[in-house]
Amino acid sequence: MSPSPTIDPAAALQLVINAASGSSAADAKGALIDSVLQAAGRRGELHFCQPAELSAVAQQATAKALATGTAVVAVGGDGTLNTVAQYAHAAGCPMGAVPQGTFNYFARTHGIPTDPAEAVRGLLGWAAQPVQVAAINQRLFLVNASMGLYTDLLEDREAYKARFGRSRWVAFWSACVTLLRAQRQLRLHIEQGIEARDVRTLVL
Repeated sequence: MSPSPTIDPAAALQLVINAASGSSAADAKGALIDSVLQAAGRRGELHFCQPAELSAVAQQATAKALATGTAVVAVGGDGTLNTVAQYAHAAGCPMGAVPQGTFNYFARTHGIPTDPAEAVRGLLGWAAQPVQVAAINQRLFLVNASMGLYTDLLEDREAYKARFGRSRWVAFWSACVTLLRAQRQLRLHIEQGIEARDVRTLVL
């Protein structure tokens, strides 16, 4: 196992903030994060972006973090974290997370507080630790990878949230609507080692 990367406390953390994640306004998120950093005597550079800009901004912030000896921090839901992780992992750059999504599976798995102020304070006091990741066709994922029904659930959920706002009840309602709609079955040929099997399923 390679040693944990060191982080220069004098360098500004590079925070990528998905303005579409969570229920708080992006400006309020930024102000809260900035106040916590200032209280701890630390600096941070905030990169606000819309979902369409997330990949490019994450790449730029990761490059700057690596060049200045600091960490890139993803502020958003699991999708935001996953996007930032693509570039952090490829570059060998330390990455932190401030969960601001609906479910925050990655944060809950790793004991990261969902309160943004607590999450930022935790970042400042923790040393970098390795976590498990996986990849399909060289694309990294932190929580899961899927095809079929689950991807339909996610697409419908985002459409409902864009229309009715972000909440667990909206996510639950959109899931019910998706499940009641006729679903297509996938025909999959799965090879594992020397074994192979054909499967018909709604989701993988």
